[in-house]
Amino acid sequence: MATREQLKALAQLRLREAETLFKAELYDGCAYLCGYVVELALKARICATLGINEYPPDMKANNLRTALRTHELDDLKLLAGMGREISASNRALLTNWSIASQWRPERRYEPPGTYDRNAAQEILDVIRKEPDGVLPCISSHW
Repeated sequence: MATREQLKALAQLRLREAETLFKAELYDGCAYLCGYVVELALKARICATLGINEYPPDMKANNLRTALRTHELDDLKLLAGMGREISASNRALLTNWSIASQWRPERRYEPPGTYDRNAAQEILDVIRKEPDGVLPCISSHW
């Protein structure tokens, strides 16, 4: 289990690592880590929303614990209570979310060269762009 503060620090670290991979022209790794930036940030936000310190919380209800262990970004967005924030009322954020939320952990099996410089740059931008990037939105209340 990780604390909310650890999740926040990990999200920020994964972003720095993704940026470093981009600079080294390792675009596949950059794009892959960007998904974990969003996942970790959402899990920190869930902690804040639910008023818990650790993720997943220590609980006996296995179904809920299993639900909290998901990597599905749309499910995590729902659990974080972000449906209103990421909606058509903010088109730029919704567009950024639609790109970022395509990530899946199974992408680690994609062949080298799946992401070129432009694709990796786009993913980095939708995550970190101010004010309508995915990470600034999530971190505004984590």
